[in-house]
Amino acid sequence: MKNLKIITLLIAVLTVINLNAQNNLSLSEAIAIGLKNNYDLQIIRKSEKVASINNTWGNTSIMPNVNFTLSGRENYNINDNENYRTQTLSPDLNLNWVFFNGFAAKITKQKFEEFEKQSQGNTVILVESTIQNIIVAYNNSILQNEMVDVFQELANLSKDRYNRSQDSEDLGVSTTYESLQAKNSWLEDQSNYLQQKVNYENSVRTLNFILAVEDNSIWNLTTPLESNTPNYNLTDLSEKLMSNNQTLKNQYLYQSLLQKETSLAKSSYYPSLSLSTGIGNTDFGNFYSGNTPDNVRNYSDAYVGVNLSFNIFNGGVRKRSVQIAKINEETVQIQTTQIKHSLDNQLLQLYSNYTVKKEILELADEKLNAAKVNLELSKAKFKNGSINSFNYRDVQNIYMNAAIAKFRAIYNVVQSNTDLLRITGGIIREFE
Repeated sequence: MKNLKIITLLIAVLTVINLNAQNNLSLSEAIAIGLKNNYDLQIIRKSEKVASINNTWGNTSIMPNVNFTLSGRENYNINDNENYRTQTLSPDLNLNWVFFNGFAAKITKQKFEEFEKQSQGNTVILVESTIQNIIVAYNNSILQNEMVDVFQELANLSKDRYNRSQDSEDLGVSTTYESLQAKNSWLEDQSNYLQQKVNYENSVRTLNFILAVEDNSIWNLTTPLESNTPNYNLTDLSEKLMSNNQTLKNQYLYQSLLQKETSLAKSSYYPSLSLSTGIGNTDFGNFYSGNTPDNVRNYSDAYVGVNLSFNIFNGGVRKRSVQIAKINEETVQIQTTQIKHSLDNQLLQLYSNYTVKKEILELADEKLNAAKVNLELSKAKFKNGSINSFNYRDVQNIYMNAAIAKFRAIYNVVQSNTDLLRITGGIIREFE
C-alpha cells in the first residue's frame, strides 16, 4: 500500500513536470503551431490543392473523348394472325478527338500552371502574414508581461513607502496627510498592476487565437523580448523587394495570365481539326408465338471521319475579344507599375521608421539606466530623510515610465524589423 502511494505520487509529479514542459513556448514553436493550425491557412491550402488538381492536360480540349453507349428495345406486336415480339440490342463505342484548335489546349494548360503558381503564391503571402502576426502577438505578450513586473515592482515600492509613512506618523515625525498620500499612491499602483495583469492575459488570448489553440491555454514564453537591430542598406533592401516580394511576384503571374488570355483569344482565328471514329453492333430479332420460325439478325459497322472547321465571319466577336484582352493586359501592366511604386514608397517609410526606432531604443536604454540609478539614490535618501515622500514618488514615476518606454522601444524595433523582413520577402527564410 505504501509503495502504491509512492508510485501514485511519482506519477503525479511527472505529470506536473510534463504539463509544465508542454506549457513552454518559444517563438519558433509558436510559429510552427500557428502555421499548422491557422484557420485561414487551412482554407487557402484547400484552394491550392484544387488548383493543383485542375492543372492537368485532361482539363483541356487536347485529350480525346471516348464514349460507350448501350441501347436496347423490345416491342410487342399483337395481331389477328400471329403475335410476335421484336428485340433490339445496340452497343456503340465512339471516340472524338479535337487534335488541333489553334493552340488553345496548350495555352489553356499554361494558364492552369499559372493558376497553380498563383495559388501557391497566395499561400506564401498568407504564411508571411501569419508569421508576422505571430511574431507581433508573441512579443506583445512578452511586453505586457514585462510591464506586469514593472507595475508590480512599483507597487512594492509604494507599499514600502506607505509602511514607512505609517511608522513615521506613529512616531510623530510625519503628518497624516503624507500618510494618506502614500496610501493613495500605493492603491493606485496596485490598481495599475491588476489592470496590467488583465492586459497580459488578453494578449495571450490574442496569441492563442492566432495560433488556433484553446483560448485558455497558458504559456511560459521562453523567447525573450530582445532588440535585434541589424544594419540595413536601402539599396540592398530595394533589390530584395523587387526580386523577393511575394505580392509583386503574384502580380507578375497575373500579368502573365492576361497575356495568355490574349493568346487564347487570338487562337480562335485558327481552324479546328478533329477526328471521330467508332464501332457499333446491332442484334435484331423477331420472336413469334406461333409456328413461324424466329428471325434473328446481327450486323456491325465502323466509321472514321476527319472534320475541318474554320470560322470565316462571326460578326466581329473574335476581333472584339482580342481587343478587350489587350486592354486588360495593358490595364494590369499599369497596376503592376502602381504596385511597384507603392511598395517602394512603403519600403522608404519602413526603413526610415526602423532607423528612428533604433535611435529611440538607444535613448530609452540610457534613460532607463539613469532612472534606475536615480531610484536607488532616492531610495537611500528617502530612508535617511534627505527627501520627502513626494519627491520619492516623482522619482518612482520617472523610473516606471522609463522602464515601460524601454520595453516598448524594444517591441517597436522588433515590429519594425519584422515589417522590413516581410516587405522584402525574407520573413519565411528568417524563421525557417
